[in-house]
Amino acid sequence: EIIDGLHFTFVELPKFQAHSIKEKKMAVLWLRFLTEIDEHTKEVPQELLDNPETSKALKAVEESAMSKNELLAYDDFWDKLGAERLLFVDSNRRSMEEGRAEGRAEGRAEGRAEGRVEIARNLLNMGMSIDDIAKATGLQKQEIERLNPVV
Repeated sequence: EIIDGLHFTFVELPKFQAHSIKEKKMAVLWLRFLTEIDEHTKEVPQELLDNPETSKALKAVEESAMSKNELLAYDDFWDKLGAERLLFVDSNRRSMEEGRAEGRAEGRAEGRAEGRVEIARNLLNMGMSIDDIAKATGLQKQEIERLNPVV
């Protein structure tokens, strides 16, 4: 009889020949998984959690032990967490864009102010009156007077 979602994996340990240290460590991890993890396990050894393959197997064991309602709640939790993460990333992106726009606007305003001061200096050097420079640049007379070392 075929049952959807049910998979069997057969491991014939006598036929498994580890040829490298990595393979030997992996065999030891799987043996620990098979012998130490059961329905009474409360704490999982860190080595099993650190390895991607055994960690995936632990998640499968955990999910298989859940009731239908627990599994629905578990899936709902991860769906909400994913949605929350997307909202956070999106708001972070928008905040960065707004910050860049503000920075550009401030930079343009500072650039315009610096440009007006430079124009005022040039006009002063050409001998134009402070009143005319104030009209032409929009700067205050006091600002222009501070630029003119002769006044």
